[in-house]
Amino acid sequence: MKRFLLPMIMLAASLPAWAGEPAISLEEVVVTATRTEESVENVAQDVTVVTKEEIATGSYRSIADTLKNVVGVTIKESGDRGALSTASIRGSNAQQVLILLNGKRLNKPGDGIVDLNTLTIPLETIERIEILRGASSALYGSDAMGGVINIITKVPADPFTTVSTSYGRFDTRNATAITSRKVGDFGYLISANGEESSGFRSNADYKLWGVTSAFTFDVTKDFRVDINADYNHKRAGSPGLGAFPTPEARQTDENTQFGVTLRIKDTIAKFYSHDARISFTDPSFLIDSTNKNHLLGADIQSSLLVGTSHLLTGGIELISEGIDTTDIGSIDRTRKGIFIQDEITISNSLLLNLGVRYDDFDTGNQLSPRGSVLFRATPTTTIRLAAGHGFRIPTLNDLHWPYNIYDFGGYIYEESGNSDLEPEESTEFEASVEQKIRQNVSVKALGFYKKVKNLIQWADLFPGDFLHDYYTPQNISRATIKGVEVSAFAGFGLLDIETSYFYQDPKDKDTDDEIPNLPRHQVAGTLTIRPLKGISWSVEGRYVSNYTLPNDPTWCYFVLNSKLSKKLPLSFGEGEVFIIGRNLLDRDYETTRGYPMPPMEIFGGVSVRF
Repeated sequence: MKRFLLPMIMLAASLPAWAGEPAISLEEVVVTATRTEESVENVAQDVTVVTKEEIATGSYRSIADTLKNVVGVTIKESGDRGALSTASIRGSNAQQVLILLNGKRLNKPGDGIVDLNTLTIPLETIERIEILRGASSALYGSDAMGGVINIITKVPADPFTTVSTSYGRFDTRNATAITSRKVGDFGYLISANGEESSGFRSNADYKLWGVTSAFTFDVTKDFRVDINADYNHKRAGSPGLGAFPTPEARQTDENTQFGVTLRIKDTIAKFYSHDARISFTDPSFLIDSTNKNHLLGADIQSSLLVGTSHLLTGGIELISEGIDTTDIGSIDRTRKGIFIQDEITISNSLLLNLGVRYDDFDTGNQLSPRGSVLFRATPTTTIRLAAGHGFRIPTLNDLHWPYNIYDFGGYIYEESGNSDLEPEESTEFEASVEQKIRQNVSVKALGFYKKVKNLIQWADLFPGDFLHDYYTPQNISRATIKGVEVSAFAGFGLLDIETSYFYQDPKDKDTDDEIPNLPRHQVAGTLTIRPLKGISWSVEGRYVSNYTLPNDPTWCYFVLNSKLSKKLPLSFGEGEVFIIGRNLLDRDYETTRGYPMPPMEIFGGVSVRF
């Protein structure tokens, strides 16, 4: 009975009257799809924007949370915020999704992934998150084979200071402080936050904290310098699989990002570094390892309007990356890329985007084209077509993992990296129709088809030998993934409704079997109500069913989250009190096979802005 009490209270608290403040709807501008500022309505690629308004009203506590209801995106988690959390787009793995922070790469060269839970960036400092689905190597090179997620933080503007704190189940405590100011040509935004929890299962406790800073200086009207420096720290227990726990395993993650961006008219130059250090210990298995990843990048692009129809954008990217690990030692490599793109305005109703990129790396090179078309059949009907090539180069772990041999009483197990690996490659096609029914009411349907080859998997070289296994990464798999995405939005001022449906059919081309552990169906919905001035109530639901191996039990789950907030006028600013409920139906579920997720959690908090 208790598990249903909170939703009933939240509903009752929101129903007294249907009068309040309408949501503010502004034209969304995106940069990830074309690397230039474009209205989302004029972008021919498939892109979704999670706005700062959605982040503020939703029951989100982390960057991973903000992405869970985005159509085509799957967040794989190994537990709560102390555990690993990665993003997948349209059946891709985490190594095939490029994660950017203000346009700067975060994917580690060692394992190729980004643990979203190591990004302790306060949600209040995020301006928006842009999700570009589909093969995007024509603009971003390797790692963008499945798509791109770009986290864009706020630029210092209006002066404010915000202090917030919250407390919830499992002794989970959070505190955040943010201050921002623009004085003449100089602006800054600095934040500090921390969170710790006892965890919902044994050895699932965690402590994370971080400091972020952004500085801007308007040198002239057409020349601006942006500087960012961030540090994130996470120390957590690593409880392991539910059936095979690791009660003594611990992990510490440290991430340091530094970057300088120069904006001179239509030219943007980014220079950045990202250092990640992972320390893992498990006394039960005599494991004590340290993995350091470092990345230095330079990304320069410029745009030129030719006549009235062609917007040419070209650029170069230089990346120096490497690892220094207990297992492998010190390895470095460089990557170089050059791209050009032409955004062609044929008429007010027909836009064409053509682009190509050439990448050169230590073990080869790749040419990645992409083309897309936007056609407005009527003032309210938009048709989009796109095709592109994607690729991902092997990680340094795949290439250089050291040779190890283990003798388990006559059973021999060997493993090693493979320096002969080829890049993974994909070709993807998509077509969509978007229909505006009325102001702030629209529906969109999309179909996609993707062919993938040279997929890298760790495989046994002697599968028929039951006394000897030798595992090494190989380019052994081919796959096709086809699917549909349907989304709808309706905004009525006091009430916003957003729903989506995602279906995919992933096939292993070598066996013609469906690929397990990928979503089959995903249905998501968000309801936001503003019944009275200053009151907001948001409910988010998500149903997911996954493909499984033959004879395995069905794997599906439904999660319901909610947030109720009330703004309070203060003599020195504005306050807000809120209550967040997660997994309100108290379901047992897993987003990654074998790793249980937390039961129902309730959080309450307050923030003050002045």
